[in-house]
Amino acid sequence: MKRNLRLSWLVTIAAMSIFFPASGQSECDNWQTDHTDWIFCDDFEDTGALVKQGRYFEYDDNAGDFVPKAGIGFSGSRGMQVRWQAGEVGAGSIKLSFGRNPNAYMNKQNIRPGQDFREIYYRMYLKMQTGWQGSPAKLSRATIFTSANDWRQAMIAHLWSDDSAHLLIDPASCVDGGVVQCTTYNDFNHLKWLGNKSGVTPLFATDHSGTWYCIEAHVKLNDPGQSNGVQEFWIDGRLEARREGFNFVGTFADYGINAVFFENYWNAGSPVLQERYFDNIVVSTKPIGCLQTGGVRPEKDQGTKINNATTTIAVCRRNGNDCIMIENARPGMYTIISATGRDVMSGEIPVAGTRMLDISYMPRGVFLFVMNNGHGSIVSRRFVR
Repeated sequence: MKRNLRLSWLVTIAAMSIFFPASGQSECDNWQTDHTDWIFCDDFEDTGALVKQGRYFEYDDNAGDFVPKAGIGFSGSRGMQVRWQAGEVGAGSIKLSFGRNPNAYMNKQNIRPGQDFREIYYRMYLKMQTGWQGSPAKLSRATIFTSANDWRQAMIAHLWSDDSAHLLIDPASCVDGGVVQCTTYNDFNHLKWLGNKSGVTPLFATDHSGTWYCIEAHVKLNDPGQSNGVQEFWIDGRLEARREGFNFVGTFADYGINAVFFENYWNAGSPVLQERYFDNIVVSTKPIGCLQTGGVRPEKDQGTKINNATTTIAVCRRNGNDCIMIENARPGMYTIISATGRDVMSGEIPVAGTRMLDISYMPRGVFLFVMNNGHGSIVSRRFVR
């Protein structure tokens, strides 16, 4: 009976295309074949140079303040550590180019060099150290470079911060009709600002520090001669801000979006010595989504429901231990399955109600929690511990 029930779970899960990397794999292993819509992936497990073919065209480590480091990335992996000295403005950056780009210096890494991208999604993971203070201004930007001889731009889709701990979108155009007006990088004399909009999550507030956040941005150029450009972003899969119906590039169509920069620039300078961390950068032609963050923050998460099940599953913390919270459960069986398909934990919920499972003894890794919620309904939740 239990074997047949587990088999039905696995068949249902396979039909839902819930993805598990193989044991020991990182997100960017085999990404070119596993995710054909992805343009670029870097989870920083590659210990080679950051500037090389297939990777970034420029890297500023700010004298060691912005460096890859083991153990500080998402789920304890390798990631990028950013350290701001007190009063420091710039703390380093990494610059990525892809697609057709007339500038040989930028295009030397040979990332999809023959393609024009008029719409991209890009995702990063970001965490501020516990006790973080202040709103650092610059986080990332997607842009179009148009010249072989300089860094002039046709548009910029900024993802910056406001003065109230939120991220904001701030799109800008540098095209009049179909002609690029900018003559230099960040040519503020010619940029036309299209209207910013703040998100709703106080990402940089002190009480939000010490937690990994999944940030995904979307930029779509307007069709030539139309006003249907889009810029928007999500945090942990929730839409934060969206601007649409604007004219990014007029009738300009010589190049598509061909660069994304990830930056650590604080206009006013950091108030104290402090750190933040980057990991799991992906650029794609389609929505990317987030890795699950089980054992990271005590938030409700509806998980995946099948057959209109009302049960919710959330990862949580209790008395310093990782746990799974099951609410509105009906009597039924549950199991936790590892990425290799092994049953790590299983049991029965004998009566309807709420139950909390201690998972602190489990190893680190990727898991799937699945339960039969009665009458053929199944509820699942993938998480990383």
